[in-house]
Amino acid sequence: MGRIAFLFAGQGAQVPGMAADVRDLPKVGRLFSLAEDIRPGIVEKMLSGTQEELNRTLLTQPTMFLADLAYAYAREEASGTPDCALGFSVGEVPALCFAGALSEEDAFRAILRRAELMEAYTGRVKGCMIAVVKLPRERVEALCDGTDTHPANYNGALQTVVACKAEAEEAFCAKVREAGGRAMKLRVSGMFHCPELAPEAEEFEKFLRSLAWRAPRMDVYANLTAAPYAGDFAATLARQMCSPVRFTDSIAAMKACGTEEFIEVGPGKVLTGLVQRG
Repeated sequence: MGRIAFLFAGQGAQVPGMAADVRDLPKVGRLFSLAEDIRPGIVEKMLSGTQEELNRTLLTQPTMFLADLAYAYAREEASGTPDCALGFSVGEVPALCFAGALSEEDAFRAILRRAELMEAYTGRVKGCMIAVVKLPRERVEALCDGTDTHPANYNGALQTVVACKAEAEEAFCAKVREAGGRAMKLRVSGMFHCPELAPEAEEFEKFLRSLAWRAPRMDVYANLTAAPYAGDFAATLARQMCSPVRFTDSIAAMKACGTEEFIEVGPGKVLTGLVQRG
């Protein structure tokens, strides 16, 4: 029988009311109570906030953490423990927590710190994320100039997300159209997974080194390496902030190790669609 993986959704999947359908499970209730003790009002915002509010990085990341972890607990209770896990961008933190590498409290504090750093960054660097479809990754890489535009998420053979500075958005989208592709601006508040975030990643690593890391109970595949976490977990998670998400490569590596079923935990089915399209 093939291995089973949980896929933890990332920023952009947030929707009002997410996790409301699993909030009554005891383990989820305890998680939400812990979060409320640390950041009062966060659960209410997740359940009743508007789409506009949830799209703000400072709120998106902690609410996505709670929703992802809540859905993972619910799915584990219903279907059993998976063999491995993969989190997309911000989803990597709840994936590590679910696997036991961090306690719920440490992981939630980490996601709050990550959100604070990235929120401040969006004030320092103005930009956006643009999904490019119908073009192979090599063609998208060629369209990026490495200064104002950077490949940020490798989502599939014909889908690559690009981090783009605000002033370069119009010109880059025009280049995509000229090359025969399609460009779609994503529902996030800045340009992420690019070198501009290196100072924030350095600060995040300092914070992560203050936490109590433990050996995970299952393999968690890292966005940075497309391989299971090993060695310096804090550095790997911090560098993810300023490096591309290697989702396609991670899925390929998991399949090579016998993973046959991928179960998305979180709101929506974005990652499920990416796996199916390849």
